[in-house]
Amino acid sequence: MSRPATDQPQNQHRLSTQYIVFLVIAAAAPLASMIGNLPIAIARGTGANVPVAFLIAGAILIAFTTGYAFIGRRVVSTGAFYTYVAEGLGKPLGVGAAYCAIVAYGSFALGLAAACGYFDSQVFLAVGFKVDWTICAAVSALLTGILNYRSMDASSKLLAVIIVVETAVLVVFDGSVIAAKGWAAFPLSSFTPHQWFVPGVGVSLMTAFTCFVGFESGALYSKEAADPVRSIPLASYVSVILIGSFYLLTAWITVGALGAGAAKARAVSAGGTLMLDLITQYDGQTASDVAGVLLCTSMLATYIAIHAAASRYVFALAREGLLPRPLARFDEARNVPSAATLFVSIVTSICLVGIALTRTDPYAAIIPVLIGMGTLGIIALQAAAAIAIVFYVLRRKKEAGAVVILASQCAAVGLVIALAAVCTNFTLLSTINTPFVAWLPGLYLATLVAGLFYSIWLRHARPHQYAQLALVEHHSEVASR
Repeated sequence: MSRPATDQPQNQHRLSTQYIVFLVIAAAAPLASMIGNLPIAIARGTGANVPVAFLIAGAILIAFTTGYAFIGRRVVSTGAFYTYVAEGLGKPLGVGAAYCAIVAYGSFALGLAAACGYFDSQVFLAVGFKVDWTICAAVSALLTGILNYRSMDASSKLLAVIIVVETAVLVVFDGSVIAAKGWAAFPLSSFTPHQWFVPGVGVSLMTAFTCFVGFESGALYSKEAADPVRSIPLASYVSVILIGSFYLLTAWITVGALGAGAAKARAVSAGGTLMLDLITQYDGQTASDVAGVLLCTSMLATYIAIHAAASRYVFALAREGLLPRPLARFDEARNVPSAATLFVSIVTSICLVGIALTRTDPYAAIIPVLIGMGTLGIIALQAAAAIAIVFYVLRRKKEAGAVVILASQCAAVGLVIALAAVCTNFTLLSTINTPFVAWLPGLYLATLVAGLFYSIWLRHARPHQYAQLALVEHHSEVASR
């Protein structure tokens, strides 16, 4: 059963392919990923061989995008992974995945709000002003809520500017290292085959995959896209190729800047300031200061994109009665799920107030746990969607073809391995090694089980509502061309 084609809004705020690409790349946060995650991958992972982890992660996600594009051209829905899991594995698992998505994107959005507040307060402190991080977080939450409520068209234009500027910082760094070291900036030893799977590869793969988190969010904008059948698959391909290529190149040049033989030791010694120290070394202190400020804007860009993604999951579930239906209100004039956007903003603000009242150190105990939970949940959703896509394409063997089938299967295996790596190293991802934090991933299992039972109850108690779950617009191969 399909939703009517008139469900697509017709107004000037519809998102084009390039703006969806900016939303996706913003969610992946190139500058924040390289400054925050790359040092961990080098220091606690495979050292100079880290570029291999980015190569593997990129290849797996390109394979995933092949199946993702196949189903995306035929199944159009703002439910994204929820809908894809329901299509491939059945409605009960789809509903469980949907509630897990709410937890994942909600945790991520809250963690990013706190991160924006903390890093902004540090910038103010550096120039001689002491501003409480909660005030900065409140301003970030307010700005994000206003931008996303006004229209994603406006948000995407701001994100485009932020992404170009933050990427330019890393491009200048890459260029400076190449100018200073020549071909030594590309150490061939990073790709020595016998060291591809040395101890620490799980940590390197985990950090590589976390850098890509957010690339899958394009499908959430199906209702707002000008041409979802074409734009969403194309935006997904373009995003993962751009992000993957950039990460691989920057990771490789960073190893060259450190020196392949000394990369791991220098990364351990420098800790979290590794990338800023290298930017200072090759581009000067002013460039490093600029990178530090742009880290804040990168966080804000990611927060805007993740907040928007969380809102669209709330909207998708409310539209089908899995959350209160008033949250499904959609503003056709601004082309945004207005009620869901307000809801995510309000819940985030309430949680920030609660966190502020505890006076807990946000950097040590709040930000890493929340972002770690969000990252784990999103990678779990990617893995679930990859498995669902395998079942979907196998039911359409002739239409899919051998390449799509093989790519989907490889992606499913790779993402399950990535999920295992993240679960195994969750305390490293969250940076807090306490029994309470170590058990947090169990929240997703409990949410999945609760969603399964609720879906099964709906099937028997409210069969009409159950029949309406995960409804999509189906498009034929001809229509998708």
